[in-house]
Amino acid sequence: MKHLISTLVLIVCGIFYTQMAFCDSIPIKGKWSEQDFRSVVPAPPTASIEGKVLTINFVNPLADLIVKVTDKTGKVVYEECISVSAPQSKSVILNADNGDYTLSFTHELGYLTGEFAIK
Repeated sequence: MKHLISTLVLIVCGIFYTQMAFCDSIPIKGKWSEQDFRSVVPAPPTASIEGKVLTINFVNPLADLIVKVTDKTGKVVYEECISVSAPQSKSVILNADNGDYTLSFTHELGYLTGEFAIK
């Protein structure tokens, strides 16, 4: 019975590890407010890319975050206003060719950008 439980735990851990190992984290730069905003400042979102799948991770609830992906020429590839009421991840499939792109998060708390490549 102990072997069965240990095997199941290892399988579950392995699944989570491989999900994180195969996606590339997108380094985000910019300014996110640390001032008191309705008593709690939500943490900034983070993002990762795996192929053409962009995943945005929210640690806290956040309303009216504008997510935009542009190519090198400035053409908007993806844009959406996202609101989440609980910690969660949102994945979107980008309709984009291979190349370099810029991700931007715009919110009343700040503006963050990051660069990534689709290969």
